[in-house]
Amino acid sequence: MLTITIGQKSFTLTDEEEKVLLTDMVDIAEWVENLLRNKARQVIDRIIEEQTEYNPRRLTPERKRQIIAKLKLKTAVERNAELEEELRREMEAINPEESTTT
Repeated sequence: MLTITIGQKSFTLTDEEEKVLLTDMVDIAEWVENLLRNKARQVIDRIIEEQTEYNPRRLTPERKRQIIAKLKLKTAVERNAELEEELRREMEAINPEESTTT
């Protein structure tokens, strides 16, 4: 079995899962690290493109880190909570009598 820990969370692969993964990759931990670093790189580029006047393709990784450090970013949990609240208010506006019964 292989246990992978990220922050406070972890998960365990069965021996069989580990066995089959190793037929497709040399090192599972390295593959997971590459996956997360690539995802972070993609999100950094998207955020810089959406929230600044900079072109991320023209910036060094260090400059990208500096820009991201200065931005006030909401987490996915925060954004989802805001969207749910907005949806709740819209539903109340459509059906005000239903919102008082729940």
